[in-house]
Amino acid sequence: MPGQDRPFDPTHTLVLATSGDATAEASAMATAVRAVLDHADTVTLHLDPGALASDHPELAAELRAATEQVDDGVRRASVDRVREPLAALLDLVDVHRFVTLERLDASRDGRQVLHYVPDHTTFEVDATAAEGVVDAVSRAVADEPASLLPATVLADWDVDGTQYELAPPSLCVDGATCFGLGPLDRVAFDDADRTIRLTWAAGDGLLATAGELLGPNRPERFEFDSANRYVHVAEAFETVADALGADRETTERR
Repeated sequence: MPGQDRPFDPTHTLVLATSGDATAEASAMATAVRAVLDHADTVTLHLDPGALASDHPELAAELRAATEQVDDGVRRASVDRVREPLAALLDLVDVHRFVTLERLDASRDGRQVLHYVPDHTTFEVDATAAEGVVDAVSRAVADEPASLLPATVLADWDVDGTQYELAPPSLCVDGATCFGLGPLDRVAFDDADRTIRLTWAAGDGLLATAGELLGPNRPERFEFDSANRYVHVAEAFETVADALGADRETTERR
């Protein structure tokens, strides 16, 4: 199939802002995946139907019947054939949602459109692989606690020898510790002092990485010597805040 050897290069990533609500997380992700499937023709599932059968035997049987095993733990099907049982799997709010389904990739005409890893809440799409897919997902999650953001570095800067990188879905520190942007609750901009202050919601509902547990706390304040650098970083945080519905406050230069 044309383009099948092309490496997956996501253009956008979905960021959840659910503050630990597992039901809301499941709804947002399921809604986003369904929107992508409308722009795909094939899905590849890293799936364990045997584990699913322990609690959901009928659904496991439906998924086995709708898919073909192509490798150990890997099954493939056309979107039309698997859409209904897959929707039922994605709607589950128990452990099977992110244990039984390890990974889901969707493609169109041989080009990968979606990479979804439920356990890590990783949801990445390539806008160039299917025209209109980004707009479709954005519309679908408009009423969900989630938003699509560019999967690129929106801004990078250095403060007192510490390097920061705002690259959805994370804010990374020194390239070693990354904090999910989902809990971002408020961003305050002080134009006079060229300072940005972040307020994070307690408990983002995601499993913290070892680096986040043992490393530095979430960044809360940045002060800039350069006016141009401040404006650049502030604009990037405005983009993120607007997408996630975080509060914004600006103190303008007098």
